[in-house]
Amino acid sequence: MVPFPPEKEEDFAPFFPKEVLRRGLAYAKEGRVRRVFRVGERLLGEVQGSEPEPYRVEVGPGLWGSCTCPYPGFPCKHAAALLYAYLEARPKEDLLLALDRLSPEEAKALLKSLAQVPEVALLLGEILLPEKSFLEGVRALRQAFLLEGGEEEAKALLLRLPKVGEKELLAFLEALLEAPFDPEPYLRAGVGRYLEVSQDPLPLLRLYLKAPSPALEEALLELGRRDPEGLLAHLSGKDPWGLKRALKERLLLALGREEEALSLMRERLEGPEDYLAFVERLLALGREEEALRYAEEALAWFGKDPRLFPLVDLLARRRGRPEDLALRFALRPGLEDYAALKALLGRAFPEKRRELLRGVRDPALLAKIHLLEEDWRALDRLLKGAPREAYPALAEALEGRLPEEAARLYLEAARDLIEARGRERYREAARLLSRAKALDPGRVAAFLEALKGLYPHRRALWQELSAQGLGP
Repeated sequence: MVPFPPEKEEDFAPFFPKEVLRRGLAYAKEGRVRRVFRVGERLLGEVQGSEPEPYRVEVGPGLWGSCTCPYPGFPCKHAAALLYAYLEARPKEDLLLALDRLSPEEAKALLKSLAQVPEVALLLGEILLPEKSFLEGVRALRQAFLLEGGEEEAKALLLRLPKVGEKELLAFLEALLEAPFDPEPYLRAGVGRYLEVSQDPLPLLRLYLKAPSPALEEALLELGRRDPEGLLAHLSGKDPWGLKRALKERLLLALGREEEALSLMRERLEGPEDYLAFVERLLALGREEEALRYAEEALAWFGKDPRLFPLVDLLARRRGRPEDLALRFALRPGLEDYAALKALLGRAFPEKRRELLRGVRDPALLAKIHLLEEDWRALDRLLKGAPREAYPALAEALEGRLPEEAARLYLEAARDLIEARGRERYREAARLLSRAKALDPGRVAAFLEALKGLYPHRRALWQELSAQGLGP
């Protein structure tokens, strides 16, 4: 094992890049090493670099260490300079041993003297007065928030959490609620420490009601599991935003008191969102029949409210009755439901068909339906009246059955994009032409030949076409 601190140059030189070592030696010869101390198995010192303020360097066994210089790696030339300076001066005195020889009175006097140095005073304050120092850090954190910063200050306070108590933790958590960045990771660390020092849910509940957070909610639920009645006692009374009620429901469910939780949820079934949450909870508990009953109740109350689509979808998937499929089609039309209704209703379907189609606004879906029905007249009317912006989607719908018509629509849509100009439009036009080429190569070749005569100097256009393999 290589000795440390080193006894000769060979103990560290082989572990440095040659150029870094050479520059470190030059620094040492120039007298740039201002100070070097031995502290146990570490060397500490200052090396004057290119900046007015000297760099602080620390080197330990295995050339582990750090330097305040901007060099991205370690060891750097300043570490090499410090090692060379140590060999030259070789201070035999170890600061730790020197401190051991101090009497209590001398040690106290030294600390008082060091307390006059601002940087040392801050470190001593963190050690000797951790609570007061932490609260000062929280004040600095709030000030940093005003300047749209604060993450570095928050990270520094995290390191000091193990030394503070409930009062300091609550001040930290409350400050984080005003953070201009996502405070969740810091809140999670803070409430983790709070659970170690306190069993009182009320302070956390006040913060949660002020600014709901997953970390605060999880901590409250943990305290509720430890002492259910202690938290439940606070989850009543004034509750304008419904946060207490929602937290109470989650706690009761976490405690396995399902009927109490469901009873609370039933009491507040007022809007579509309430029914959605209630049905979802019933399904999670495996109570499917009850969930379906409340889904029906919601539809009876609110009809075709788009927010209830998940309940409509649930009924259609679990029961598959014609009325369920028809309602799902009305809220979110799709070819699958249309085909399923046609199969289920049989001879009665033509009467329903007109009503179903009346609610379809998507030309591409209408095209697919007409193709399914082989209703060529309706499809022809649709294509003649369709807006040009719908051509790409219509073309995609027609590719399988009517490739030539699909190619025509792709070409028309590409022509509109090219005339509108712009690289993004050219890129989309090239994509459409590529699809058309797979359907009707001759037609696309003629189209591209015409483009050469119309727009020979549109560099961006031909770049995008070439990227799709359509260029000259």
